Order: sequence, then C-alpha cells, then structure tokens
Amino acid sequence: MIQMTRLEINIKRLLTRCELIAKDDPHKDWKLEKYILSLDDMMNELQTLPNKPSKDTMMGYTKRIDFLKGVINAMKLSNPVERVVAAQLLSKNSASINNSASTNITTQIHQKTVAKYNQELRVELFHSNKVSLCITDANKDGVRQRLLNSNIQDEDLDAILKYNRNIQEKIAENMLSMTGTMKEHALAASAIIKKDIGKLEMSDKLTDVNAIKLKKESLKLEEHTKSKWRCWVWIMIAFVLVVFFNMVLFMKMARKKI
Repeated sequence: MIQMTRLEINIKRLLTRCELIAKDDPHKDWKLEKYILSLDDMMNELQTLPNKPSKDTMMGYTKRIDFLKGVINAMKLSNPVERVVAAQLLSKNSASINNSASTNITTQIHQKTVAKYNQELRVELFHSNKVSLCITDANKDGVRQRLLNSNIQDEDLDAILKYNRNIQEKIAENMLSMTGTMKEHALAASAIIKKDIGKLEMSDKLTDVNAIKLKKESLKLEEHTKSKWRCWVWIMIAFVLVVFFNMVLFMKMARKKI
C-alpha cells in the first residue's frame, strides 16, 4: 500500500472543507472558489510526483472537484431556470463518485442545491405573475391585459409543468439506476453468502466424519490395550505357577537326598 504524501493529505482535508462549505451554503463563504482553484493547482502538482496515488484515487479527487466547480458555476447563473437545470446536471458527477462517504455528502449537496433553486424559481414565477396581475388591474384596458396575462400564465404554467416533468423523469431514471445497482449488490451478496454457507456445511460434514473416525479408532485402541493387558496378566499367572511347581519339586527332591 502506497503511503499518503503530505500533499495528498492536504488535498483531502481541503476537499472535505470545501464540501462542508458547499453543503452549508456556498453563497456565504466567498473563499470557496479560491479553495477550488487551490485544489486544481495542488492536483496538478500531485500528478507530477513519482509516488502519486492510484489512477482510481486520482479520478475520485478530480470528480469531486468537478462537482464543486459545477456548484459554483450554477451559483453564478442569474436566470433561475438555468440555475435549476445546472443543478440537475450535477447529479451525473455525484453518481459517478465511487467513495461511499464522498457520494453521501455530494448527494446531500446536490439535493439541497436543487431544492434551493427550485424554491427560487417558484418565488420568481409567483412574483412575476403577481406583478402582471397588479399591472392588469391598474390598466384601463383591462380585458386585453387580462388575456395577455392569462397567456403569460399559461406559458409559465407550461414551463413549470415541463420542468416538473423533466425532473420527474430524471428522478425516475436515478431511481431505476439505484434500483439496478442495489439489485446487483444484493445478488452478489447473496451469491457470496450461499458460497460461505456451502463451505460451512461441508466443514460440518467433514467434522462429523472425522469425529466418527476418531471415535472408532479410540474404541479400537481401547480394545487393543485391554487385550494386551489381559495377555500379560495370564502370562504372569502362568509364570508364578511354573515357579511354584518348580519350588515344590525342588523341595521334594532335596528331602529325598537328605
């Protein structure tokens, strides 16, 4: 495993700080853009080092930085509709990050940014409709202005409906993608679990077989030990008897000589 350099540690810390600022509110801290520019310079320097991280790690850092750049670019747009569209496009970068912790915080940033710009768009549309209605009531040619405002409202309503439809389609696509990914992970986990269960069952069977064999060998050894012990007992008894009879004969023969 390649040890992290001091530069890579600084990049990780600064990148985490930038993500926390973006999660809170990127409008409040003007230094966020400066931090991202510094991250670009640090990444270029890290790329030139001989002991740089792996390709996947470098790609993960780059994707996280690009995501933060997208947040800054969306924040700079003046048109609320363009901001909403730019915020929706951030989902591609957030979904392509492999690190689970980074994916979590980028998803939170994306959801918060989209919700904020959607609210701004609704306020903008509501304000424009309210101003149009006030102008209509103040104008003498009320009928024509009302018709004009109704057309504008219809156009705004169509734009809102179209926008909501696009959002729903993107949400449905993201949900389908997430569902497919979760299904793949579940199938992979299920296959691994089944494989482990099969190995455990095989180990249990081998354990039972070995236990039965060990029991049989223990019984044989016990029988063999008992048979040897009995044999030696009979040998000792026979030896004692032989010695006893020899002593008796010897004593009789000794008496006759005397």
